[in-house]
Amino acid sequence: TYTITLTNKDGLPINNHSELYFKLTDGTTVVVAANSTTGSATVIAPDNVYVGANPPVVNAIDAVSGADAWKFENLNLDKTEVSTQVTDEPGTPGNEGDLVKVTITADQTSVAENVKPTFTVHVNQPLDHDLVVTLSNNAQVTIKAGDTSVKYE
Repeated sequence: TYTITLTNKDGLPINNHSELYFKLTDGTTVVVAANSTTGSATVIAPDNVYVGANPPVVNAIDAVSGADAWKFENLNLDKTEVSTQVTDEPGTPGNEGDLVKVTITADQTSVAENVKPTFTVHVNQPLDHDLVVTLSNNAQVTIKAGDTSVKYE
């Protein structure tokens, strides 16, 4: 949650204004209601299936608009970036982890004695990285980044 607080140079609240809109660098808008000193907006952190692979969420105030935005004698926007670390470790309270399900299917229901069967290894969603799957016979197949299956003979 990002909160905008309006104060003067002495830290005292400023609240005699119409509704103000503060645009953040990610496009989020924080609204400070008319005659209010604060406004907040909540953003959703990005989610992926990888443990510890989430970059921090970084934001800053980019601009202000509203009927009274021009009325302030010296309106200074603190454009200092703020960074929020995204924690995505399975097993922490409220986080059971993101399911990546791998399955194998036979490409045919039966084969003759002299015919080698083929199989397809599937993953339930495209991933950003290659996924190496070790089968029960210790053979390995690689599902390439962005794909959801690979053939195995």
